[in-house]
Amino acid sequence: MSLPEHWWSAHRSYVSEILSLLAAAPEREVFYWRDKAFSGGDLIRSVTESFLALRERGVGKGDVVAILVAPNSPETLTVRYATHLLGGAVCYVRTTNPGTRATVLPLDHQIQILRETEAVTVFADAESAERAAELAEGSGLPVTRVPGRADGADAPAVVAWEPDALAVISFTSGSTGRPKGIRLAGRAWDATLRAWVELGREYGCASLLVSTPLSHGVAPLADAVLASGAALHVHETFDVEKFVDAVAAEREVSWTFMATNHVFQLIDLLLERGIRDPDAVAAAGLSALKRIVYGGSPAAPARIAQGYQLFGPVLAQGYATTESGKVTTLTPAEHGDPELAVTVGRPFPKVEVVVCNSESGARLAVGEVGEVCVRSPQLMDGYNREPELTARALRDGWYFTGDIGFLDERGYLTLLGRVADVIKVGGVKVHPIVLEGEILSHPGVRHAAVYAVRDADGSDHIHAAIECDPAEKVDVEDIRARIAEALSPIHVPENIAVFDALPMNSNGKPDKALLRAQGV
Repeated sequence: MSLPEHWWSAHRSYVSEILSLLAAAPEREVFYWRDKAFSGGDLIRSVTESFLALRERGVGKGDVVAILVAPNSPETLTVRYATHLLGGAVCYVRTTNPGTRATVLPLDHQIQILRETEAVTVFADAESAERAAELAEGSGLPVTRVPGRADGADAPAVVAWEPDALAVISFTSGSTGRPKGIRLAGRAWDATLRAWVELGREYGCASLLVSTPLSHGVAPLADAVLASGAALHVHETFDVEKFVDAVAAEREVSWTFMATNHVFQLIDLLLERGIRDPDAVAAAGLSALKRIVYGGSPAAPARIAQGYQLFGPVLAQGYATTESGKVTTLTPAEHGDPELAVTVGRPFPKVEVVVCNSESGARLAVGEVGEVCVRSPQLMDGYNREPELTARALRDGWYFTGDIGFLDERGYLTLLGRVADVIKVGGVKVHPIVLEGEILSHPGVRHAAVYAVRDADGSDHIHAAIECDPAEKVDVEDIRARIAEALSPIHVPENIAVFDALPMNSNGKPDKALLRAQGV
């Protein structure tokens, strides 16, 4: 192909910034995946080939491209870059799970996404060719592959970046399992990326190891890493032993991003190996790891204390939603303060957080419990083809998250759970997260799930399930007594089931729906 040098420059966006930086040192290795190293020149070549193939397909301004490629492959990023250079937007159809790629969407859900986004083509790699053919047959859409027509002799029709134009439709499964589309404009994507760039510059990110899907929440962080001149090490899914081995072998991975439950797995593995303090962590070859950024669900204070004892000031919690982007952060130093460790930190730069009455929208005073509301440049435009849902969630520029919490006088946010998850017992509202945190403070308890079981009369009953360290002796009656003392007798679960391993859902969290269905 013979495209002009820096042919992407007219786009004037995060994409053109990244490509220009890669072009300045095209031989530098910047992306590691499946034991292969990809240089900046390799990524530029991938963007160019994808751009030409999509242009030949007729993709242009305002078109949506559905991406179906191998999990966390370089094309997960480069096809998005190419589509944005053409003025289009993307959606991903492999999975709607932000924590792991293990669960691939059923064919009918993928076809549903194609129809609801009005995608014009499915971009697929060779590994995904068979499923792409099924999607083409079921939806009537053409499949785009590379290489396209690779002559590239004519000047490429790069479309200038429009911040208010649709950039990504991100899908999440939600409680019903039905994919729910979230429309993000270019300005929202760019705002999240810039927030990560600022944090990376402040704390120094030399190289990032990612094991959650690049099609979801970690994607702007991955862009920020490339835009900062750092490198990406990418795993297809999280495997705790593989993670430890990779960090020890590379010796250059300074940051990682993982789900909260992955942090728990890492803590448990190191403790099983007799590693119990920062010196032992360093001796195990993990001294380069300066930031473990995690999110997806609040972490129990007892587990945070374990992590801080192991790593020192390395953990950084991020509370975020797909709809609003980054909301708050709890810094590494703050993890060492027991009073702050129960919170999810303070707002990200340029993010406003208030607590409101869910029905009236009235703001509540410091310390009062209500629904967490966010106003931010990272905010979504709305739910795809869901005007009523959008109107309920977005009110006067604020996003009502559905999360319950309160702010203290210093601006730290404490989450108590979801509006829909509150258990009402004898007129008292019991928040599962609070009760789970108390159970997890008991020595030997690794995982805990608290949930409501409703009887025939419609009354809620508190049940709990726990997973324990096999090396520890855990007394359930002792747990009950501690809950009664620390919280109240009404918080004590009617049943506490002990498992060798708690059943987990596709998000890697305890499967409360399954536990409830089994009558545990």
